[in-house]
Amino acid sequence: MNDEQTSRALTPSRDAALDRADFPFLRVARRLGIDPARAEVTLRDGEQARAAVSEAVRTFLAADDDRRAGKAPSTPMALDPDFPTGVGMALVGAAVLWEARDLVPQVALRVAKDHFEDGADELAASYIALVQESVDPGKDSRDDAAAWAAQSLLVSVLQRSGSPAQAEEVARDLAAHAIPIELWRDDDPTLPDDSMAWHGGAFVGGIPPRRDERSLSFEDVHDYLDSLLQETRREQQAEGDGAGI
Repeated sequence: MNDEQTSRALTPSRDAALDRADFPFLRVARRLGIDPARAEVTLRDGEQARAAVSEAVRTFLAADDDRRAGKAPSTPMALDPDFPTGVGMALVGAAVLWEARDLVPQVALRVAKDHFEDGADELAASYIALVQESVDPGKDSRDDAAAWAAQSLLVSVLQRSGSPAQAEEVARDLAAHAIPIELWRDDDPTLPDDSMAWHGGAFVGGIPPRRDERSLSFEDVHDYLDSLLQETRREQQAEGDGAGI
């Protein structure tokens, strides 16, 4: 997949999504820390929306670092009942929708790890693919590390839900590039000095990210928006029931 194809895969029609009558502006605004009174105006402004997504991602990564270090939650995001996995999935969806591709790898890797640790291997594989599709090979060392960490996580996914032969093939690729097989377990993966930059060869010899052979893309963003809408409706119904008591 070349850069243009990757861009198309990761760039849904944002205007089409925002023009949906049921787009949950208030819910998305709350997730991104946007003033609800300016939700629609801000989310329709690509620059402002991307800035909000960027800030939310920084907050998420810091809060998740604290969680992994055993620190008590100290931000509203960290206290969210959907934190970390659900919040991470929401931020990945927002980054895809607002074309903030550079924000995807770090969050998607953490979501993939959470899903794997929860035993949800297909979801883990989908987010592994999204990490790797979002990285420009050799452009950013931290993103390279995230892509290789995702590839090392793929070995564990294949061992549990794929085939030993495929897992061994990916493991040999890691060894050939001097990548630690357990890199994915690091909270902040960094590559050893003798490692090679990410080569962009995601899923060579591996399993597809989903059984229908799609990685996370526009359809999944719609799924995310639909789930937000359903949650909003449940909240509104609960508030209405409470008002009648």
